[in-house]
Amino acid sequence: MALTFLPGSLVIESDSSILDLPAFHAALRDWEDSAEAAVYPVTHTYKEIPLGGGAIFPAVDLVNGWQLRFPAPGNYTIRGNLGGTILPVAGVYVERQTSAAYVTTAIGGSGPSAISIAEAVRSELTAELVRLRELALLHGLEPGAPLVVDDANGTRSAGAVVQSVVTSQTTTTVSRQ
Repeated sequence: MALTFLPGSLVIESDSSILDLPAFHAALRDWEDSAEAAVYPVTHTYKEIPLGGGAIFPAVDLVNGWQLRFPAPGNYTIRGNLGGTILPVAGVYVERQTSAAYVTTAIGGSGPSAISIAEAVRSELTAELVRLRELALLHGLEPGAPLVVDDANGTRSAGAVVQSVVTSQTTTTVSRQ
């Protein structure tokens, strides 16, 4: 992937698909560190979101008005989370393959497996997902699990979630039992 920078129009041209976001970031940084680029605004921001076990999820966003263009007609692919404007060019088709996950590989050593990464993500999200499901239940949003209000006992229940409802003259207090 060769990049050409047109700083007068804030355009970055790529002669091929962008299949490796960290490599794209490195190429942008190399140009930003050059003497030519010193007088122009930075091209992008880069984030590495840790997934655990040494795995990362890279994301690049073009900033300060910089835009990407593939100047030669053809089919191109952008693989990864690249935010920014892609300038239209006649005869150019760009497929964006963004992801909600990231694959890791280990060469000459060990790294986390896809299963261990998935387990770590599930573990982190379990409590939050339980609370979201309970919230949906309490609003009667889950099919087959209606919200039941028992005025005689001062309770409302949705599945295993039971709340007491106590009303005084001006205040109603709802608390989980």
